[in-house]
Amino acid sequence: MLIDKTHKRWALFTAVASGASLGIYALHETALAATGKTPSGGSITGLVYGGLALALILFCTLLGLRKALRIWRLGKAQTWMRAHIWLGLLTVPLVFCHSGMKFGNNLTLVISILFVVVIVSGVLGLILQNVIPAIMLDRVPAEATFEQIPHVFEILRTEADELITATCGSLEETKVVPNPPQPKRVTVMIKKDGPVQGKAPAREREKPGQPLSGAEPLKSFYLREVRPFLASGSLRGSKLANTQNATAMFEYTRSLCPAPVHTAIRDLESICEERRQLAVQLRLHALLHGWLFVHAPLSYLLLLLVIVHAIIAPLRY
Repeated sequence: MLIDKTHKRWALFTAVASGASLGIYALHETALAATGKTPSGGSITGLVYGGLALALILFCTLLGLRKALRIWRLGKAQTWMRAHIWLGLLTVPLVFCHSGMKFGNNLTLVISILFVVVIVSGVLGLILQNVIPAIMLDRVPAEATFEQIPHVFEILRTEADELITATCGSLEETKVVPNPPQPKRVTVMIKKDGPVQGKAPAREREKPGQPLSGAEPLKSFYLREVRPFLASGSLRGSKLANTQNATAMFEYTRSLCPAPVHTAIRDLESICEERRQLAVQLRLHALLHGWLFVHAPLSYLLLLLVIVHAIIAPLRY
C-alpha cells in the first residue's frame, strides 16, 4: 500500500498516542522510583498497556479475516490497511511500556522477539510496496500480467523459432558449428527513453518470406545460445542474461551476417530483451510478496502466544 496524504491523520494519531503512552509511562516510572520500585506488567498501569496492546494486535490480525470475508462489506479495504499499518505501529510503545522496557525471559522473551520480527517484517513489506512498483516501472517496460508470464515465455520461444526458420531454414537441418572466437567485452550505452523493442507485437516484426543466404552464423548462434536461453526457466548461467554480454554477442553475430539478415537479428535481440525484462519482473514480484510468508504466519503465532501470556500471567501475580 502506498503511503500518501490519505495517511496523514492516521500517522498524526499514532504519533500523538505514542507520545502520550511514553509520557504517562515516564511519569509512572518516576513515581515508582521514589518508592524504590520499577514498572512491571503486573501493575495496574502495566495491565492497561498490555490490554490495549492485545486489543490492537487482535484487530491487526483480523485483516486476514476481512480479506476472506469481502462479501460482508466490513468497511473499505483501504481503510483496513491504513488502520492495520498505523495501529500496528502503535503497539510498539504499548508493548514496551507494558513490559517495563524489558524483553523478559522464558515465554515473555519469546513473545518479545517474535513481536520485533513481526513489526520489522511489516515495516520492510511496507517499504517494498512503496519502492518496488517504481523500480518495476523503470526496469520492466515490457511488463506483463504476472499470471500470464509463463504463457508469454512460450509465445516468445515460438516467435523466435518461427523467425529463425523463416530466415535460416529448418532448425533441424544444420549442425551447430563449434563456438566461434568470442568478441572482447565492450561497454554499450543503452537508452531508456525510447520504445522497447520487446514490447512490439509479433506481427510487427519483419520476417523474410524465405531463407536468406549467409544466415548460417545466426542459425548457429540461435541454436547454441538463444534457444536454450529462451527455453530455460532460470536465466542463471546464460551469457544472454546480462544485457552488455548479450549486446556484444548480437553485435558479433551481426558482423558475420550480410545486411538482409540484420533485421532478423534485431528482432531476435528484442525478443531476448523482453525475456530478460520478464525475468526481472518475476524476481521483483517474488520480493514484493515474499515478506508476507514471514509476516502473516508469525502474526497469528504472536497473537496465540499473547493470549496464552494474558491467561497465565495473572496467575503469577
